[in-house]
Amino acid sequence: MSKFEKSIERLESAYVSFMRHLGPKLSGDAELGLTGPQFYILHLLSKKEKFMVTEMASKMGVKPSAITVMIERLYKNRLVSRDRDENDRRVVFIHLTEEGKEVLQKAKQRRFEIISQYFKHLEADELESLIAIYEKLARIAATEEDIH
Repeated sequence: MSKFEKSIERLESAYVSFMRHLGPKLSGDAELGLTGPQFYILHLLSKKEKFMVTEMASKMGVKPSAITVMIERLYKNRLVSRDRDENDRRVVFIHLTEEGKEVLQKAKQRRFEIISQYFKHLEADELESLIAIYEKLARIAATEEDIH
């Protein structure tokens, strides 16, 4: 096994171990009644005024039928609203409600506190290196997506 292969194996092992501990804490918030995917939907909606259901499904990499179920629950909890397009009644737009904004803010704060518990143990330069590496990997991934 090459040094590079050993490094990838170590990285994967460390990542899996870390996410086994962190993942369940971030995957949902029972107090706020949010699952991980629901949090992500609210987060996406906070970045853009409205999304079509099909557009949201594409962003999340799921089928529109799957996103519809998630949105229905958020709608019932008054975290999102739905509006039909005036020109094409088949098109449904999803918006974040004021209550949804409040829940998202609370969830973000909670996630920040959880992540901070781990990252506060890093030196400033270690944290900066980690951020730079993830930013570089994100750029590479985006470029790869554009190619394929």
